Amino acid sequence: MLDIVANPLPELPAATEAGEARAAALAALSAAPLGTAGFVEYRSLGLLLIVGPAAPAFEAARALADQLACVIVAEDDGIGSEPEADVERFLLARGRPSISGHLGAFRALLRSDTHEDNLAALAARERETFDLVLDLSAQPHIGFERPPLGYYRPGQDPEALGEALAVLPEMVGEFQKPRFFTYDERICAHGSRGLTGCTRCLDACATGAIRSLGERVEVDPYLCQGCGSCAVVCPSGAMGYAFPETRDLLGALRRALRAYAELADEPPAVLFHDDSSGAEAVAALAASLPERLIPVPVEDAGSIGPDVWLATLAFGASDVRLLLPEDAEPSLRAATERQLALYRAVLEAVQLEPERIGVVAPGSGLEALTLHAGHGRRPAGFSTSGGKRELLQRAFTHLYRPARDRATTPLEAGAPFGRIHVDQEACTLCMACAAVCPVEAVVSGGSLPRLVFHEERCLQCGLCETACPEDAISLEARLHLPAFASPTERVLNEEAPFHCVGCGKPFATEKMIARIGEQLAGHWMFRDERARRRLEMCEDCRVRDLFDEEASGSAH
Repeated sequence: MLDIVANPLPELPAATEAGEARAAALAALSAAPLGTAGFVEYRSLGLLLIVGPAAPAFEAARALADQLACVIVAEDDGIGSEPEADVERFLLARGRPSISGHLGAFRALLRSDTHEDNLAALAARERETFDLVLDLSAQPHIGFERPPLGYYRPGQDPEALGEALAVLPEMVGEFQKPRFFTYDERICAHGSRGLTGCTRCLDACATGAIRSLGERVEVDPYLCQGCGSCAVVCPSGAMGYAFPETRDLLGALRRALRAYAELADEPPAVLFHDDSSGAEAVAALAASLPERLIPVPVEDAGSIGPDVWLATLAFGASDVRLLLPEDAEPSLRAATERQLALYRAVLEAVQLEPERIGVVAPGSGLEALTLHAGHGRRPAGFSTSGGKRELLQRAFTHLYRPARDRATTPLEAGAPFGRIHVDQEACTLCMACAAVCPVEAVVSGGSLPRLVFHEERCLQCGLCETACPEDAISLEARLHLPAFASPTERVLNEEAPFHCVGCGKPFATEKMIARIGEQLAGHWMFRDERARRRLEMCEDCRVRDLFDEEASGSAH
């Protein structure tokens, strides 16, 4: 077990009732033990690959040669001006290699028309990979927004190069970092039966750690660096954040907010920030920040998603703010802004100011911070266990007031809430849609030819629409709060069952049997009456009739 990220802030002012209540809340928060999904370990022996123009590459190699085993792959013809001894010592090859991997395991391949060389194997016979990479190329070899650990790409920026040269010698030894994510493929909407659905986590990942495996995704724990945008955008909660897990973080927040409420009447606001640049920004303005603002240090503020936002409001906070660093990756910032736009619509539906959740910038953003009064709902006491959808459902139910709030809010296409429409004339109740739904939002009626829908479960992933052979399904993104407050099933289509002409057992619908008859009309296997009648039999009777026909010698 780990404690919550150690509070890196100095003691905050407590000149008012709110300040004393904040101190109690922070004490409750820091005392909460939080679990983690484990750790990922790296091992670096100091074999460094330097790629780029020859002149800066040789200069870097000379600067690091006493501390690291340096190997150069020059991407130009500038080696003529380098001392022959240095060329002999450092130069491995010329060309532009392909590079992939992470700290302790970078694979570099140099391809020609006739073969492919593993550069690490050429540099050190017992090695297949490099430990570190210094990329001085104008066009980086690894272009992810957040590059892998152990890969430095200062390009031709002298200041960034100086920083890299200072850090590289320290990257030798054994290292570990948290395994930041959890993944439950059972409720993942990425794909099913060869069809592609949701790709939100793939689109949001800044490190290239997530790849598609067809019907599910895979996360490389060595590339993942905990930005958390995958968990923020995941509609089902299949992708979760594990440092800490949401249930533990919310449990600690609920206790902290209760501790605050025992000492102050005016409700607090919560500010999530990282424990490095975010903590520095808060510390610099600590004396001028509202004393009812509770700063909560986390690994990455961008990992805090809508289930935490709404649950924190439900537990009694007046506002929730995310302090994103100025250098936050564009994909992370975009993912957060898209989710904010969606869940501000949710707040409007329950007649709360949409600005109660938002992002603030370090410095001027904190100085201009404005907070709302309490929202008038009693603090919730619901459980923090369960998945993302369960937490959102509890928060929706707590914040929703049926007699006063807007029941239905249209949402933009792609939002993770809504319903589906079924063209009953086209639908044959083949249940292809139910077969691919990852969360059982669409289910069959059991022994009856009936299609049933649970709106509170629907992710709007589109798998049902894609799977339907009759093009009978369309999606409608919306937030229908009664579906969450009082979940009920809705029948989308049903028909009287067709009974087997042999034994009388119901096994299909009249429409389905008629459609099959139309499709096979004129087929040579169904030209005689007995064969056509077999289409109206259940599987058991059909097999029995075939054997009877063969036994009588009349089969053709």
